[in-house]
Amino acid sequence: MEYVEMSDLDQMLAQIRAMPVDSRLEQMDGAVMQGLTRRREQGVARRSLMLAGLLAVGIGWAGSIVPSAPAQAAPAPIGMSDYAPSRLLGQ
Repeated sequence: MEYVEMSDLDQMLAQIRAMPVDSRLEQMDGAVMQGLTRRREQGVARRSLMLAGLLAVGIGWAGSIVPSAPAQAAPAPIGMSDYAPSRLLGQ
């Protein structure tokens, strides 16, 4: 490993400081802020989706616990023949 004296390091830093600034750095603020806004919107959408899923699971769970009326067959449709298989079998 090469040994660098402090004066050499100071000279290198001065040279870097004297170099022209890349023009892309001026546009970086806008890109960073757009990225932050996009991530925030994705987080909000993800939380909303999770909340909707939890709400659906909760409603389904509550609906399965609440007793409901027993199932009953619907009345016979109008014009059903007395000779229909279900009538002949006594159903």
